[in-house]
Amino acid sequence: MLEPWREIQPVADKLKRFVYQHQEDSLANSLPHVLKQLPMKPTVMGMDSPHQTGDHLCYDMLTRGPHYLMTSHFTRIAPEAPVRGMHRHIGAPSLFCLTGKGWEWNDGETYHFETYDLLTVPPYTVHQHGGDKEIGCTIYVPEDGRVHHILGLIWREQHKLNEKPVFPQGTEPIYGDEGKLLGYRIKKGVLGIEKDIEVILGPEPNREAVFQARRAAGSWEAPVENTYDRYLKLMHDEAKLCRTAPHVVLEKEEPWESTPHGKLKWLVHPSMQLATKRKWIYFHEIPPGSRSGQHRHMSEELILVLEGRGYDIHDGERWEWEQGDLICIPSMTAHQHFNLGSSRALFLGAMPSTYLHLGLGGIEQLEDAPEYAGGSLER
Repeated sequence: MLEPWREIQPVADKLKRFVYQHQEDSLANSLPHVLKQLPMKPTVMGMDSPHQTGDHLCYDMLTRGPHYLMTSHFTRIAPEAPVRGMHRHIGAPSLFCLTGKGWEWNDGETYHFETYDLLTVPPYTVHQHGGDKEIGCTIYVPEDGRVHHILGLIWREQHKLNEKPVFPQGTEPIYGDEGKLLGYRIKKGVLGIEKDIEVILGPEPNREAVFQARRAAGSWEAPVENTYDRYLKLMHDEAKLCRTAPHVVLEKEEPWESTPHGKLKWLVHPSMQLATKRKWIYFHEIPPGSRSGQHRHMSEELILVLEGRGYDIHDGERWEWEQGDLICIPSMTAHQHFNLGSSRALFLGAMPSTYLHLGLGGIEQLEDAPEYAGGSLER
């Protein structure tokens, strides 16, 4: 497990860089590329899995799979389940409905979704989700939150706990007047802390003030006369997008495309007007006994196997997968998917969009899928 750098001895930065780089490469290369899901358990929010490849913190990466940015978690809302908690963070998450149907509450507005729809939550939005009372729902959340840790934007606020919260070992609830639940206390000794830490429900005043000011700014009406004006206008445009962008991408309304990599349907990509811009997310369907194209990209990728069984080839190494598995594709890895089943294989792929902003977002095609004919397919 990686830990934050510590000044243990006076060693030159360049020397430390090469030593840690070598250690990271060795660790990443030792980790499996296909993972079984970690099971869900009760939390202060509801039924949730741990983060599948480590938490959002940068020093929790390379714990289960060879990913620096991508992790994910699962949430299950059973029929008639207690109402889940609600929270807010600066990062704008994408939440995929894996089974069932339900609702999402964002800053006072309610949105409805069904199986294979995608919820898009704007930055710093209080959100809460629930399932249909009769069938419930399961939600999968692909995440690249470690980018926000690097940028100093990782903070999360808890606004409401689950109706029947389960507090983790080493914590205890905090009650106020008339037995009102105010939050919880992390006890001394947990993770080496020397005194208790109180997690109180509600907003952090400084962050609240910053984002409320952005939202209250309105549209930009002045002329853009210089480069600095472009960035003043950008803040207004960003706030407007968060006010007007869709909060649900409906799977049934997005088209399938015939591409060199195979049959794809995009839920999030750079040209879509969505407030969630952290990732590209898409479906990939492979016919029985067939294969995808082979390609390579600078971005790492996390794939959830929705249907089917088969194997991948990553830089010449074979990795078996089946329904429910998570496929971790490291950065700069040539990869191809092979369907061994008698029915289609269906994937949900997610890649961080960060690489695009670094000028490294393109894809290198090495071999086309056998069915590729070009053009769009039926919806």
